Amino acid sequence: MSPDDLLDEWRRGLRISVRAHYEAAKHFERLHLMLSLPAVLVSALLGSAVFASFQHSDVSWIKTMMAILSVATIGLSSLQAALRFAERAERHKAAANQLGEVRRALEQQFVFMHRDEPTIEELRKRWDSADRQAPTIPSRIYNKTAELVSKLGDRLPDQGDKSRVAAP
Repeated sequence: MSPDDLLDEWRRGLRISVRAHYEAAKHFERLHLMLSLPAVLVSALLGSAVFASFQHSDVSWIKTMMAILSVATIGLSSLQAALRFAERAERHKAAANQLGEVRRALEQQFVFMHRDEPTIEELRKRWDSADRQAPTIPSRIYNKTAELVSKLGDRLPDQGDKSRVAAP
């Protein structure tokens, strides 16, 4: 494998990772909303049911409904706290941002042909650091993103053009 092939593989991998982290962030934001909105609605219903039960304390179905709403509120709130979808979404966004910086720096190396070993080694270290801090991308999201990136094309528009002048 030539150095250019290696760098192209890295760039492709970074494109997939960045996009997949953004997709994972969107996925976890949706899950957070799917839990938090019902929790808020059930809490509001429970609050209303409490007032209604004071007025109609002899009606047993209201007491049963209050018990069900109480359990639902506790369950939804517990799931929201345990699964931490909002926090996971933020971690994926942060990882996508870090990996995006590395990808842009690598693409800059392609454009200006700064492909000396110390520069590339520094990029690899930045990528390794970002990967260590990044949460795991769900396989389904990663695979879907890899397929999409492959369909969109992996090459820089003018990569084959060797007439570019290398920067000092």
